[in-house]
Amino acid sequence: MFIAWGILLPGGILAARYLKHLKGDGWYRIHVYLQYSGLVIVLLALLFAVAELRGFYFSSAHVKCGFATILLACIQPVNAFLRPQKPANGEQASSKRVIWEYFHGIVGRCAVVVGIAALFTGMKHLGDRYDVENVHGLKWAMAIWFLIGALIVIYLEYHERQRIERQISGRGNWVLGNLEEDDSVDLLRPTRTTADKQLQPSARMEVQLEPLNR
Repeated sequence: MFIAWGILLPGGILAARYLKHLKGDGWYRIHVYLQYSGLVIVLLALLFAVAELRGFYFSSAHVKCGFATILLACIQPVNAFLRPQKPANGEQASSKRVIWEYFHGIVGRCAVVVGIAALFTGMKHLGDRYDVENVHGLKWAMAIWFLIGALIVIYLEYHERQRIERQISGRGNWVLGNLEEDDSVDLLRPTRTTADKQLQPSARMEVQLEPLNR
């Protein structure tokens, strides 16, 4: 479960959030592979847990959190299959697409949060059931792991917002144009400047005719 909710599924969310600016659909492939790999591990872990406990009971907080997070995780593939068409470049997204994006993102983040809670309650359940001595050490290790992950997310989010602001400011400069552009260019004949014009003589050329001596 830790591999799924501590590495694969959060990694898929980070790929979808912070790798979209890269060229190609690499971020989408990473997102899909990590999400489906994590979901497969979660379902396999569920089967092992049911076989170990010889049943499925909602008596503990770990089982309740685990069932909720598995339900949220299973909603995501169905939600992805029903996603509306992505708008073309320059077109505004439809209301269905906007609602779908919010729903897909919120459900995914909630699944990870509940999954992390299921990990900690699972460690407590492991210590109570099997009397494992190093449960507290494992809890602290997981807490440090997720704290480092939270700091990485804050760092990536800061740089993502900086990148978006630079992109918006760059578009603004492109639309307004360069105000410092040299206006001495002759618009009718771009290869000639005003300085070139001043070098040309303003007076007419005089031709002196001399009689021919025969």
